[in-house]
Formats: sequence, C-alpha cells, structure tokens
Amino acid sequence: MTNQLTRRTVLKRGGLAAGLTGLTSLSGCTGVLGGGDSGTVKVSSKSFTEQEVLGYLAYEALEANTDVAVKDEVGLGGTTTNFEAVKSDQVDVYWEYTGTAWATLPPKHSEVITDPEEIYRKVDSEFNDEHGLDFLQRAPFNNTYVLVANKDWVEETGVETISDFASHVTSGNLDFKMVMNAEFQQRDDGWPGLAEHYGFADARSDITVQNVGSGLTYQAVGQGDAQVGMGFNTNPKILKFDLTVLEDDEQFFPVYNPAPLVNKDALESNPSIEEPLNAIGPALSTEIIRDLNNQVSIGDADAQTVARDFLKENGLI
Repeated sequence: MTNQLTRRTVLKRGGLAAGLTGLTSLSGCTGVLGGGDSGTVKVSSKSFTEQEVLGYLAYEALEANTDVAVKDEVGLGGTTTNFEAVKSDQVDVYWEYTGTAWATLPPKHSEVITDPEEIYRKVDSEFNDEHGLDFLQRAPFNNTYVLVANKDWVEETGVETISDFASHVTSGNLDFKMVMNAEFQQRDDGWPGLAEHYGFADARSDITVQNVGSGLTYQAVGQGDAQVGMGFNTNPKILKFDLTVLEDDEQFFPVYNPAPLVNKDALESNPSIEEPLNAIGPALSTEIIRDLNNQVSIGDADAQTVARDFLKENGLI
C-alpha cells in the first residue's frame, strides 16, 4: 500500500515550511514558563460575527491539521475577558487586533501608529516580554473603527468627515442621536479619545448617545432611529444599509489587523498548532472577510460551517 504524505500529515510533523513559502514561524516561543496543557487547546473569541468567524477558522484548522484536542470557547466575551483568559491559561488562543492590543491592553499607548508592520512588531514584542503571549501571523485586512452616518442626514448637514462632524457639534448642532456599544463608549481608542483628538470633548457629554449591540448600530442608523453610529470597516451591513463612512481625515483610529494571540505555555506544549494558525491570516483580505461576515450576519449561515468551507476551498484543511 502506498503511504500518501497529505497536508494534514505534514502539518502534524511540523514540516509545513516548504509548502507555505514566506509564512515563517515567529521567534520567542521556546521559553519554559510552566503550565500549558499538552494535547489540549482551547480556542476562544470575542462575541461578534467577525470574531466568531476567526475563532472557528482557528478551531477548524487545528482540528483538521493537528492531533490536539481542540475545545470550543468561541464567543467567550469582550476584549478584557479574552485577554485575561488567555493570559491566565483558561484559554489558549484567540484573535486580537493590533490596534486594540496597542491602545487598550496593558501597557496602553496613546501614540497612534498607522504602519501595520510597525504596530504589529511592537505589540508582538511587548506581549512576549510582559504577558507571556505570542502574536502569530497577522491578517492584512484592517478592521478599524469607523463612524457611519445615515445618508439623508449627511446630505442635510454636509458632514462627510469626522472633522466636519466635530465642527457640526461644536457649533451647537446637537439635535441628533448616536448609537454605539458600551465598550466603544469607554475605550481610550474609542469615543473619549476620538472626541479629544478632534476637539469636541467639551460637547461630547451633550450628544445623545444610546448603547446598543455592535450588530444593531448599522440598522439603527440606516433606518433613521439614529443619525450616526460606530461601526467596523469590514462589516457588510455598511453596504446593506447604504451608510456613509465618515472619513477619519486626521487619522485617529490606529490599524486593526487581527492575529492569533497564543499563550506561550500552550505553544510550548503543543508546537504543532503554530503552522496551521500562521497559515490563516495571510489568506484573509478585506473583501474576503467582508464576504465571510456577510454569509453569517446577513445570510444567516453558521459561522463554523462558513469557516470550515473557506479553509477547504483554500486548501488550508
């Protein structure tokens, strides 16, 4: 009988380098830190569509390409919940955005970095040194925050950029409603920082803001229940509800490329997980992730099924 060398076999043997030209392993993964459950890896994510897709991309890639027992913790919670969980060995990997790691997680930074590779290198180095965590290969798409506006309101007010928005509110035009999630309303790289950067911090408390789930902001703005809201650049609902993205003309929002954030204990105990995780990010362009998000959030497809089908179609499982 002929013994075929399949991609799965190569991955399990840790010899993927020849088949994935250019996707090199990151350094800093060999320190003996203790802990780490050899043979079991828990995959988590934040609780919105794109994160669930990313979580299941990781889950399915590890399930198909390694012998580890993969545990499903997808949809675990928000940024802090996932960060604390991976740091304390409660889970082993989730996808974090470079901009979020830079501005929101310790050590927090106020400097805005717009170069994707620079911010990636900085957070990877810091998280290795300070948290025992390793960022693997990042995806090229940038899911940065955006302000989205109702098109009728844009035509009425002439507000097309965030500078326009700042001038609008500082001139006393406060007869409109904004929607955003509670996390964005509190984050330094969210609503407070944006107001400070664009010079409308004094007027911020006079703007009517309603907290809604991230997925409902687009619908609320599109249907006119609110005029402006927070959104994410890769969300297909921007197109579905025909929203205007206000240009971040003074470049407040940092780059948000996602990458698997892995506990180094788990990586040390289960080195076979590195190559399958590294293979996912480079395959995800903005157009592709919008399509995957669209299938789940608008087409009502199952996130795990969408992730598995994508990996199969692209030869990753």
